[in-house]
Amino acid sequence: MRRQALVALTTLLVALPAAGAQDTTTARRPAGTPLEQLVTEESARRANIARVLLLTNTQVANQQEALKQLSDQLYVDEQLVGATRLQLVTAAQALNKQPSTALVVLLAADSTSASALTNVALSIDGANTNARTYTDTTRAGLRVGAADELFRGAVLPTPHAIVLTAVVNGQPQQLATRVKALGDATTYVQFAVQDGKLVQTFWASRITNPF
Repeated sequence: MRRQALVALTTLLVALPAAGAQDTTTARRPAGTPLEQLVTEESARRANIARVLLLTNTQVANQQEALKQLSDQLYVDEQLVGATRLQLVTAAQALNKQPSTALVVLLAADSTSASALTNVALSIDGANTNARTYTDTTRAGLRVGAADELFRGAVLPTPHAIVLTAVVNGQPQQLATRVKALGDATTYVQFAVQDGKLVQTFWASRITNPF
């Protein structure tokens, strides 16, 4: 009986150091404390914030550059709109003055040349404006000093190219002139056949209709 008790005591003593060694190993294993967890979470949060700020700053820089380019384009557009508006105002003013600026083209002939005149053609600023064939009746009017009105109309107060072609004695003659129409006036251009040849003169009048 005594022998059995000694064996049991010896077994217990051997087992206790082994158990103590096992507990010591477990105590040395790293443990995640609440403070360590808090530090880890805060570090991760700050890293996320830094990443978001980096992306945001890049986007803001791109947006600022885009806004600058848009502002520059708007400035250019404003200048173009201003220039276009000025041109439209100038054109409107010219159009408003147009009815008071007139051009009249006449044709006359001396008594000898009137009988030989058969056809005329008038061109103003490159456009065919009038073509006429003279009869005995119209030639009779020219012989006694009448002037045939080939054109009357409102024009801009600018220079105008006028070309008259006349057939006299079966031969075509052409006379070109450039006359500036005066603003707020009637500018007269008179072609005449004198001694079988075309001549030209012009004058201006502030009277609306002197004839």
